[in-house]
Amino acid sequence: MWWILLGIAVIFCIVITIQYNRDIKTAYNRLEDYDVKMMDTRFGVVSYVDEGKGETILIAHGIFGGYDQGYASLASLVGNNYRKIAVSRFGYPGTELPDDPAPANQAASYAELLDNLGIGRVYILATSAGGAAGLRFVLDHPEKTKGLILLSSGAPDKQRSKTELKELGMTGPPAVIVHDFPMWFVMKYFGFIFNSMMGAGADSHELLQMILPVAPRRQGIIADTNITNVDMTLHYDEYVLEDIKPPILVLHAKDDPMAPFENIEALLARVNAETAVFKTGGHLLSGNDGLTKIIEDFIEKTR
Repeated sequence: MWWILLGIAVIFCIVITIQYNRDIKTAYNRLEDYDVKMMDTRFGVVSYVDEGKGETILIAHGIFGGYDQGYASLASLVGNNYRKIAVSRFGYPGTELPDDPAPANQAASYAELLDNLGIGRVYILATSAGGAAGLRFVLDHPEKTKGLILLSSGAPDKQRSKTELKELGMTGPPAVIVHDFPMWFVMKYFGFIFNSMMGAGADSHELLQMILPVAPRRQGIIADTNITNVDMTLHYDEYVLEDIKPPILVLHAKDDPMAPFENIEALLARVNAETAVFKTGGHLLSGNDGLTKIIEDFIEKTR
């Protein structure tokens, strides 16, 4: 009997190896299939995609992101009518991780990039873990901001200490999974897990498939887990949302399991913002039509 079990195990390993090698090669090819530009900044090399014409929208992508995820998000949300700049945040594909990857420094790197590109003011779209960098950009560089769009974004909730955060648990994925094979295996055979993490239908969403490859994103994911995702809590008093002058658009689902809606409610109590709040859709706002029109109408009114 043990020979049969051994044979099954060997066959399973062979199948897994073939599938993994095929899928990870496809993932790396997809990542490289962009017109990526590099720029030296005081924070190190920054990697970005810059395409299109019209009003400029810069995206601050979420965890597990990069220029690829950011550009795909912009392309799906605003199409060809805008200049789209998708920057890999610190530690993500092609962008170096500085000694201090705090959201304020990420915002400063955005400002430096825009200066070097000769762009005066932009709309910044911040999603998920990119919310901290987006809010810091608007607070620290209002003269460069035409408007802020928060899409399924994290937001300040209340002041907490490092001890309190530790007691609450993880602020990002377990380190053991932040490698190509473990993440591929979970996505391939346990995709339903992502439905509970991000909302129904997440396991088949295009952006979720772009998590792979993970290795070029590892430094950024760890930095988000340890620094970015706790910055608005540890430094709550420094996020003086009442000081925000540029117009704000908030798009969020009440059932978002990753960026709790109660945090957005707290934010909305402190700012004057246009809102598009949905009952369902999860973190990826799945199943909600009209997002493009909402964003384009906001831009047309505030440009």
